[in-house]
Amino acid sequence: MKPQQSGNVNDLLNVMNSEQALLKFINNYTTHNPDDNGEKYSQDQANLILTFSYSLVERIHPKVFENNITETKIKLKSKNSKDGELVKISLNHLEILHFKLMYNIAYIKNVFPEKISKFNFSDDLSELYGNEEKIINLYKEIKKIGLN
Repeated sequence: MKPQQSGNVNDLLNVMNSEQALLKFINNYTTHNPDDNGEKYSQDQANLILTFSYSLVERIHPKVFENNITETKIKLKSKNSKDGELVKISLNHLEILHFKLMYNIAYIKNVFPEKISKFNFSDDLSELYGNEEKIINLYKEIKKIGLN
């Protein structure tokens, strides 16, 4: 099946807003005091945002995206660094799984929206926070959709 551009707003109803979900994730799992460096986000936060966003824009398949993440590092990819450089990330195993889940949902939503239309996600995926079992089970279910 060839990836399709989602042009119909109705296809995206009841599916998370990638930007809102990513920023909620960043603000929930990482800490940063803007007074420390005068910037809204720390370098770690910016690396996660940049990698997630660049990968979506470039339509990097979730399997490739996930292969670029280890338990302590992520391959930072951007327009300036297409091959990527490994940068340290400060996320635990569950947070990394949550990050991968968000990417899978965002990728499927943008490339194959009809495959994910049965889910009723909030804009920022707030229903996942504090629910390890739901993250794990939903990740397994979404991965199956992405492989088909």
